[in-house]
Amino acid sequence: MTSMPILQKGDSIAIAAPARSISAEQLANAKAHIESRGYRLYAPEGLYAIDNQFGGSDTYRAEFFNTLLADDKVKVIWCARGGYGTLRMVDGIDFDLLAASPKWIAGFSDITILHSHIAMHCHIPSLHSIMPVFMHDKVGKDLEDAAVAIDSMLNFLEGKPHSFDLTDNEKINDAPFSGEIIGGNLSVLASIVGSISECPFDDKILFIEDLDEYYYHIDRLMLMFKRSGRLKNLKALLVGSFIQMHDHTIPFGKDVKAIITEHCKDYGFPIIFDVDAGHHLHNLAIPLGIPVSYQNGLLTFAVL
Repeated sequence: MTSMPILQKGDSIAIAAPARSISAEQLANAKAHIESRGYRLYAPEGLYAIDNQFGGSDTYRAEFFNTLLADDKVKVIWCARGGYGTLRMVDGIDFDLLAASPKWIAGFSDITILHSHIAMHCHIPSLHSIMPVFMHDKVGKDLEDAAVAIDSMLNFLEGKPHSFDLTDNEKINDAPFSGEIIGGNLSVLASIVGSISECPFDDKILFIEDLDEYYYHIDRLMLMFKRSGRLKNLKALLVGSFIQMHDHTIPFGKDVKAIITEHCKDYGFPIIFDVDAGHHLHNLAIPLGIPVSYQNGLLTFAVL
């Protein structure tokens, strides 16, 4: 495994906005929490640029990201939010900088593009995790859940043991497996099929999640991955949250679990549903490209 930085108190966690724009107000809660853990949340000059819905033009966002990649003081680049836009700027990122001086790229949803491209071209791990904007304007239990998710990210990056207790999760073929996890948002994964950012699925553990889609759309994407041969050689499938799904007046007739089961049933690999990651506040960190093993309900990641 490539040597990656382990966070030490006082280290800088830099914020980037490769997709939608972000404001200082939207970072305030995350900043307070990160600083309470002994780190510096670094919001570089120019972070709050706006170009319509984006955090600056495509060129601007790529150059901003490259500046953080070249900054030796930055150990983690934590993407502020998703939405849409990373696909528009990914080809302007200098991934040679990242490969030469590895640092953690963290985020999810639209950031799935970066995770896949990094796995394909840099061969280093990255971190599927909650993003700062999800702490904005939260109180009570919602704020607590977001804090737990951020802590799961920080604890892993500090080199602490990291695992998921999946004992009570619904499963198909509850058999042991090991390997490396790839994936992220299902719709975003579909958007990079056939591109230089797509990472091969063979002999990998695939994680998927999604938000605000129609059941037929999930069916279409699973069929696309199935018919193109991308599912047949998986070691296992981890299914995170699929929330705010939609149906038509005439029902599609299958929910997400039924759709996934139908299209994967012939392969025989283990499937675990309701993994606690995705578009909700209790979005626990999933290290991608890190050795992981599953046995007797426990998914255990290698310690940094």
